[in-house]
Amino acid sequence: MNKFYGMLGIARKAGKLVFGYDITVSLMKSNIVDILVIVASDASEKTKKNIVFECNKYNRSYIEYGEKVVYGKILNKKEVSALAVTDKNIISYLKNNT
Repeated sequence: MNKFYGMLGIARKAGKLVFGYDITVSLMKSNIVDILVIVASDASEKTKKNIVFECNKYNRSYIEYGEKVVYGKILNKKEVSALAVTDKNIISYLKNNT
């Protein structure tokens, strides 16, 4: 398990991580300033396209990294294609370590 995934675990424990397409998009629409959207590299092309569209629409930064199954394992789900982190220090770390 690399440090990127470990940091996501920390974000989750701190309550600074949401996952799933719908909640990620609704978070983008919110007034929260610090948001980094993460889309799994193996997410469907439709999901990637829609996430990128929403990020551009709401002026949010995003990265494409990791695998759905690994995110699912971290978050105790089957697969997770889209997530968002809302802590500026964790965001900074993740951006610098992808």
